[in-house]
Amino acid sequence: MPATEEIQPTAQPGKPTPKYRLKGHENQILDFVFLRDNVHIVSGSLDGRMRKWNCDTGLPVGKPWSGEGGIIHALALSPDGKTIACGRDDGSVQRWNTEGEMIEGIWTGHKELVRSLSWSPNGNHIASGSDDGTILIRKVLESGEIEVGPIKTKQDGVLALAYSPSGDKIASGGKNQTICIWDSKTGELVIEPIGDLGHYVWSVVWSLDGTKLYAALGHFARAFDSSSGTELCSFEHTHPVISVALSPKHNVLACVGIGSIARLWDTKSCQPLGQPFNQEDGIPLSVAFSLDGKYVAYGGTNNTVTLW
Repeated sequence: MPATEEIQPTAQPGKPTPKYRLKGHENQILDFVFLRDNVHIVSGSLDGRMRKWNCDTGLPVGKPWSGEGGIIHALALSPDGKTIACGRDDGSVQRWNTEGEMIEGIWTGHKELVRSLSWSPNGNHIASGSDDGTILIRKVLESGEIEVGPIKTKQDGVLALAYSPSGDKIASGGKNQTICIWDSKTGELVIEPIGDLGHYVWSVVWSLDGTKLYAALGHFARAFDSSSGTELCSFEHTHPVISVALSPKHNVLACVGIGSIARLWDTKSCQPLGQPFNQEDGIPLSVAFSLDGKYVAYGGTNNTVTLW
């Protein structure tokens, strides 16, 4: 397989074309992060490796990053942009610097794979969610000491985690088709679980002001009031949505999922923006914006990160 493939788009009026397809992984890409320089991406894969990419050239930077622990299910970048947390199939959490060097100390504590990760906004804590149904909140500066938890969520598996912008709450999406909002200091529920959603909750993201939660739920992305759990609006798709991301600079929600769907929405009007930017092969599994809002990208079952 070639390391990269630069897009040579065929002119199709009105149809968006990607900037690059970043190829080099040997298996599906389950998660990736944009670095704070807005130039580089680091991706994690079922092949157990991470890769760093240059968004300006579409080329890989150095060799793949290899480590123990098996499949990489989740990646999360620290607020200062210096550290990438990595959730593995063996239930461990690793930390890497952005040059591909693993930081000493592998954190254990989960009985099953780590499916989701989120840093506190001040960078002092990392929350991890597992298929064992628990959340662990660790102190970063004290060798990963568990400060809160295990939080026994009763969600049958924690598929998604997100700290609120203020850092006082954590939202979790579960296999039991609920969204829970937890006090990040005590591990107690802040409101009753948002239930009867009808689908696994694969992805959750907070609005920039912390008043709303967006979630991937079946054929919809849905917005909820974070104080009451009341549904505010929904964004309908032709196929199930797997991942959602919110632009850090604009009121724009990106949604990707089965059927190769990829769509942008205006969060104020709940209306679609422009044309879908679907890929032609595979299923997008994760989506993210660069921190400056210039790029949006998704990775998935075609072993590729597609940059727009």
